Amino acid sequence: MTKTNTVLTIPSPMEAGLKEKPYPTIIPGFVIVDVAIAPVCNESRIYRDHQFEWHDSPEHLGHEGVGTIVETADGSKYEVGDRVIIFQGNSCQACFVCTTGLSPTHCLGIPYEGFDEGMAPQDVTAGLLGIEKVNGSESGGFGMQRYRIAPEHMIMKLPDELSFEHAAAGNCTVGVGYTANEEAGVKAGDVVIVGGVGFIGLGMITAALHRNATVVVLGRQPYRMDLCRQMGVAAIIDPDDDDWLEQLHAITGDRRGADVAFECSGAPYYLDKCFEGLRRYGTLFSAGHAGSQKYSLSILNDLIDRHIHWTGGHDVRFRDRSGLIRMMLDPAVQRNIEILNTHSFPMSEASEAFEVGLSKNCGKIYLRPAE
Repeated sequence: MTKTNTVLTIPSPMEAGLKEKPYPTIIPGFVIVDVAIAPVCNESRIYRDHQFEWHDSPEHLGHEGVGTIVETADGSKYEVGDRVIIFQGNSCQACFVCTTGLSPTHCLGIPYEGFDEGMAPQDVTAGLLGIEKVNGSESGGFGMQRYRIAPEHMIMKLPDELSFEHAAAGNCTVGVGYTANEEAGVKAGDVVIVGGVGFIGLGMITAALHRNATVVVLGRQPYRMDLCRQMGVAAIIDPDDDDWLEQLHAITGDRRGADVAFECSGAPYYLDKCFEGLRRYGTLFSAGHAGSQKYSLSILNDLIDRHIHWTGGHDVRFRDRSGLIRMMLDPAVQRNIEILNTHSFPMSEASEAFEVGLSKNCGKIYLRPAE
């Protein structure tokens, strides 16, 4: 009997299903992973709107995952049976971004500068789009599949004591949080504000608490605010309160603002609040976005006069992988991962999972392709 691969599809708005495709094939430099957990990221929005980012399509979904290697190619440094985390993306390994340990989704092989000039996704061979092409495979390039092709430079072997359930948070949840906190230089005693809290925001909170920062959440959604309380944040401030800034200043003291702000939705409302809530010489890290939406600010008043540092990103730097794994071995971090991972579904029930994601009454959602 010919072995096949089960692939999740979103063929039309508010519709998800499974499709059988040929089993993956690989060349040296790649392995095949039996995916244990494929976490949900932007797929709930895709399910609702049927609008895809450059790296997605109706039969190419998902970029996070953990699982067990079931096939290697000649010369592999991995073995069948190795448990691994698959980091998002697929970089060139040669540009300055890759060779200096930065984030693979910012690799120069992905020509973001051309996207607004009409470059279609099929023109891009970097990123996940290129994996099936270079392997001559009809499936396996993306995360929401039973069997996934993983570039060897984009995986890391998991310690025996780190479960798949904890490690699966190591990309677009606590993985993004780890790198963002590293880049922002968060340290013990800092006051950190997190605005626009979804699963990425919960990852920021987890990483900041791990660094013994004082975490203040700007948020209103009852379900997610309850998760924040369970995780042990210092305060939750409703940004609609007339005195929200005075409440924050009561916590930050004579600095009159937070040291670091993590904005995790991309909504102008929360960007405004995060800018306003920062102290002078503070740092704003953007981890959420709403596509190519524009945002207006005053270069003089918002940045220069207050000397604000504004940066952003959405994955794990190469140089941060070992530190991230160590962080996820911390029992306190594992407790918070268990809090923020609120739902788990068989991949055959993806529609139900995406509906939960759209309700916002959730944290991180896991899909299990083998079920």
